[in-house]
Amino acid sequence: MQFLVDHGSFTGIRIGIASIKAIAEVHSIPIAEVTSLETLSRNDGSDKNKIVLIDARNDQVYAGIFDKGYNLLEEYMADDINEVVKKLSKYTNAICIGDGGVLHRELLSKIEGITFSDNNTQSAFRVGQMGYKKYLSNDLRNADTVIPIYLRKSQAERMKK
Repeated sequence: MQFLVDHGSFTGIRIGIASIKAIAEVHSIPIAEVTSLETLSRNDGSDKNKIVLIDARNDQVYAGIFDKGYNLLEEYMADDINEVVKKLSKYTNAICIGDGGVLHRELLSKIEGITFSDNNTQSAFRVGQMGYKKYLSNDLRNADTVIPIYLRKSQAERMKK
């Protein structure tokens, strides 16, 4: 089951997770947590590192960096694209996946050896792949331990400051 915890409406995320938790609790079903960034990393099967970028508007992106085995190399990021590019510059011979990469291609092209994926959309099939991988490795949660991971504050919280 997918958890869109790194992008989307905050209310939509809360409703989705509450629904999944209720179903899992009632039926005693374990949950495989899968993020959108993980899902997009599966769009490339090469032996390159995967730089996954999702546009968060206003030159902000959500980012995840994965190795060729789809393992997360650093904590997820939610920041200005210029700040993210500084952190990404050490990852040469990488492929950029996601709409954030498409939008900021010119800036990202300055990173040595970076290439760009033509497959930048979410896929239910990829969600299933990640969920199945976590199922096989017994990387599962119960309803009591599942919580959303917000990479940044909601717009209302940001505007309140």
